[in-house]
Amino acid sequence: MFLCIFSCSKETIDEVGKSVSGETAEAIEDYLASLNYNPDDLLNVQSNTGKNNYNSSEKSSKYQGMVNQCITQYYNIRSNFEDVVMFDPGNGVIYPGALVIGNSDMLGGAPQPLQVPRAAASLRVDLPGIGEDGNITIDNPGQNTNVQAGIDKALEHWNANIQPQGYEIDADTYFEKTEAHSSEQMSLDLGISGEWATGSSFESSFSYNKTTEKRVAALLYRQIFYEVTMDTPATPSAVFGSNASLETIESAMNSENPPAYVHSVQYGRIIMIRMETTDTQTDVSLEAALSYATGAGDYDGTLSASYKKVISKSTFNVVTIGGNAEVATSVITGDSIEENTEGGLNYVITENALYSRQNPGAPIGYTIKYLKDNRIAKMGYNTDYQIETCGEFPYDHKNVYAKRTTGLYSIRFRYSYFGRNDNDDRKYSGWTTLKDQKVNYSQSPPNGAHDIKVQFQLWDLTWKTMGEFDLDYVTRDYYFEAYCSKKVLGICTQVSVKEI
Repeated sequence: MFLCIFSCSKETIDEVGKSVSGETAEAIEDYLASLNYNPDDLLNVQSNTGKNNYNSSEKSSKYQGMVNQCITQYYNIRSNFEDVVMFDPGNGVIYPGALVIGNSDMLGGAPQPLQVPRAAASLRVDLPGIGEDGNITIDNPGQNTNVQAGIDKALEHWNANIQPQGYEIDADTYFEKTEAHSSEQMSLDLGISGEWATGSSFESSFSYNKTTEKRVAALLYRQIFYEVTMDTPATPSAVFGSNASLETIESAMNSENPPAYVHSVQYGRIIMIRMETTDTQTDVSLEAALSYATGAGDYDGTLSASYKKVISKSTFNVVTIGGNAEVATSVITGDSIEENTEGGLNYVITENALYSRQNPGAPIGYTIKYLKDNRIAKMGYNTDYQIETCGEFPYDHKNVYAKRTTGLYSIRFRYSYFGRNDNDDRKYSGWTTLKDQKVNYSQSPPNGAHDIKVQFQLWDLTWKTMGEFDLDYVTRDYYFEAYCSKKVLGICTQVSVKEI
């Protein structure tokens, strides 16, 4: 009895890591090949990507010579992503070699695990100088703990044996920044979907409600220390364990829920910086001010004083993952962004910037491939949003033209008006004389003038008022004519002014 038990147990142990084979494997291959689905339809892949400005509108109002003008630009943005950013590294579903259901749940950054017997998986830990020691085999990749244990061994081998030889990890760094106009636009401009952050410490960073009292910009900084990839399976059935049956496979997946696998996972750190300011003047780029504050990206150095003014009225909410695999949050005021002490923005960005045994990085991104044909899963997103740019400036008036068609009298005109933001002190322009007959003479009111009246005078031993026209704002070109309105015995005895 003892020998039988020992023999049976040994046989079971020998089966660990082996793939399904024979007729069962063939039946599974046939079933997977028969699955009829279009990944582009399942994952909302966009045929035309990019940002499109498809319309605009304008509105303005005038008050005491000043114009408040708002121009609204309407945009559509369409994006496809192959690399998914992880904002919740502790969920345990995403790890190298994991099997997942390749349906629309992946769009939300939370694919469902595929619970089936597994065969061994071959992984590659991409570290400089590690050579063949970066190739690892996980006998039971159905559990994240097993995979992570294998990765940890490879990392420790590199830390103990390769790094002392002078090898260093040259981290790949990526960052995107944008000014927020809607939650969806902000996330897509940052190269992600905001849905991926749902339930994580980053979720509130992607929330945005338009307001006239503050402006928001954001920067997403990703630093990849290393990547772990799964070798492409020889056949789709090769990922299933020897005890997998056709019935098990059929019950776990179908054309609406096709099988997929996590092809690669990137490890490193993420920093999300959300800048909120009460400086609502849109003539200063908030995106550029954020670049100035963080040192990330381009900005106009001649505008540093303007950026500092915006920053002084700002707060920075910072959320980080890694490199120590912990999530940290902090709020930094505009007064402390240049401090390189703990709590300053520069300190947050530079802390844990290098890989080490104590700072191995957290899983921060992944790619998925479909098991049937190893096609990479591309996920599509789109949204409409609008950008409103407002400004105040003095009203720029059109011209007033005047001419005379009678030659007996000297005639002149001027403006009476209030200046910008003034309703008490009426001002007067200089006089323009209509010297020659049938010649238009022009004059434009000062920019910012309002409650404008155009006054005409005629010389008859003294200057006499002919009339006054109330224009308020000169919104168009006006034409006036001084003409003979009454004759006696063919002699002009009265001159009047009319708009023509």
